[in-house]
Amino acid sequence: MSEPSAPTAESGNVDPDGAPTPNPPEPKAGGLAARALEIWQNPANRFVVLFLVYLAALSFFYPRFSLRYANVVDWLAQLTAVLGSAVFEPFTDTIRQREKLILFGGFAVEIIEECTGLYEMLIYAAAVFAFPTTLVKKAIGIVLGVPLLYAVNVARIAFLVYVGRFHAELFDFMHLYFWQATLILMITSVWLLWIFKVVRREAPAHPA
Repeated sequence: MSEPSAPTAESGNVDPDGAPTPNPPEPKAGGLAARALEIWQNPANRFVVLFLVYLAALSFFYPRFSLRYANVVDWLAQLTAVLGSAVFEPFTDTIRQREKLILFGGFAVEIIEECTGLYEMLIYAAAVFAFPTTLVKKAIGIVLGVPLLYAVNVARIAFLVYVGRFHAELFDFMHLYFWQATLILMITSVWLLWIFKVVRREAPAHPA
């Protein structure tokens, strides 16, 4: 009768009593890549990543765009001045607009690049493009949201002109603090309005 053979590598390890013990589990290959894929597949995580990427691209390319296409930025600034002064025309004949200047009584405001709302509209567009939804709904968000934000910015300019004309002591506070915070709130509000009214709008049920 032959003696029992020693356990081979394929049969596993043995404890002191001779009973086989299971081999330790091998580490899964590609664990980091699988974890990254799992994070990416989460819509909320994907939105944050894409939004940050778009903001980084915006910060890099926007200064170059504004230099290369300065005439476009100047045109938008002049249009903002025209519309901002037009708000007062039905109520007074003392409002004047000259290129990028709005003059109201003894108060004058120059509309510069930062006054056009262009950067805020681009931030809103980045949030829309980063959100996980269809291209059609993203296009609706841009077509409806960007003009709305621009209209809010024109109203902001008109409000500041009014404050500067009649309450000059409040102009700096309204310009530097109040309306800057309000613009951030407006971007968020228009974005959320788009999500609830367009992205998550359910199709009407058809009668059977």
